[in-house]
Amino acid sequence: MGLFGRSKRIVEIRKDKRKKQREDSSDTKSAELHEGCIGTIDGLDFTVLGKLVYDWGGGQWEEFYLEFSDTEEHKWLSKEGTTLELLNEVESTDAPDPGELKEGAVFDFQGEKVKVNEVGKAQIVLVEGSFPWSITAGSQVTYADCEIDRTDEILSIEKPVGARVEVYKGNEISNRSLELY
Repeated sequence: MGLFGRSKRIVEIRKDKRKKQREDSSDTKSAELHEGCIGTIDGLDFTVLGKLVYDWGGGQWEEFYLEFSDTEEHKWLSKEGTTLELLNEVESTDAPDPGELKEGAVFDFQGEKVKVNEVGKAQIVLVEGSFPWSITAGSQVTYADCEIDRTDEILSIEKPVGARVEVYKGNEISNRSLELY
């Protein structure tokens, strides 16, 4: 679907949603995120291209690969329970291997002090949608969830088995900033 077609679809869905809200004054539960759904985050339109579910042994979290038509960017929306984080992939040449980090440790990354909050291993248990690279269920990932001291931004470091270190940076977002159509 082209940019014009997607924009037209968003307008039609918004109009239908407002009409339904006027007709039904009771609270409606928002749709779940899934491949192909569209919505906005802080006013920017996105489409969900794919979904990954990770199992870390004590629970699961979901990651949604989003395409933002307004900015022509791709971002990740991570969801664990009611917590949402919006993350961008960043250059990772000076990032440490997450398997070598310990919880509570501090390291330098791109001129910032970064604190390690959690280190663990997870397995991808579900892959849905389309990604610009090959990814399969059963893949193992070592991860470190970190926080940049100065800005309180989230820094997520991941290393899939047999692949390079990947780094994602972003912030927690409120559930109110996410709207699905």
